[in-house]
Amino acid sequence: MPQTPIVFTTTHRVQFSDLDPYNHVGTGRFATIFVDHRMQGLSQRIGWDAATIAALPFAVWVRRLEIDFIRPVLADREVTITSFVREFRGPDAYIECTMADEAGKTLSRALMVVACVDKATSRGIDWPVDAAALFYEASES
Repeated sequence: MPQTPIVFTTTHRVQFSDLDPYNHVGTGRFATIFVDHRMQGLSQRIGWDAATIAALPFAVWVRRLEIDFIRPVLADREVTITSFVREFRGPDAYIECTMADEAGKTLSRALMVVACVDKATSRGIDWPVDAAALFYEASES
């Protein structure tokens, strides 16, 4: 039976420090915005704040972030970012992210791959089943 992923949704108001000289959000800032979105979602939806994450027996690490830039993101705009875990494959969680404007038009998409790393060995490990289950709606039995 397919699982329904929990969708994280946050908003971000574009700040002056996000902008490049052309008044667009700078390329590197997209990565920061997407990572901050996931961290905020972890706290709000899963209950994993910074202290909780630090206490886990494993670490989480953004291994890869591929961003598709579709439309420019301009100053003083509010954007909505959504994301969900598409799948877990070994030590990697594949997370799909979308950034949209106030009208719902897609501005950018990203694929974030987050690795699960054993703190004792500093080696990748499969995501613990109980931790992975937190990213999906509870199934009705």
